[in-house]
Amino acid sequence: MAENRKAAALHVSDHAVFRWLQRSGAVDVEQVRAMLANALDRAFQVGAAMEVEDFIVLSGGMVFLIRDAVVVTVHEEDSRHGHARLLARKTQGQG
Repeated sequence: MAENRKAAALHVSDHAVFRWLQRSGAVDVEQVRAMLANALDRAFQVGAAMEVEDFIVLSGGMVFLIRDAVVVTVHEEDSRHGHARLLARKTQGQG
């Protein structure tokens, strides 16, 4: 009976991949954290000056959600953020 059983496919979660990268030393997570913080600092300072606690930053085709001074998630930019991108172009005189 075991001969007829189809082998199950093994899946690896994003969390497991991240933990392996972190713990194996393949990626220096603290260096990546510092790079992100540096890249997002200017936008964060603007939000902080406006006393906004939750906001998004659109940068490099990515959407960064900042909540209470913490980058809590990152998504690929898609059409849901097109209005914000258009607004950014208009305020920069490109629209």
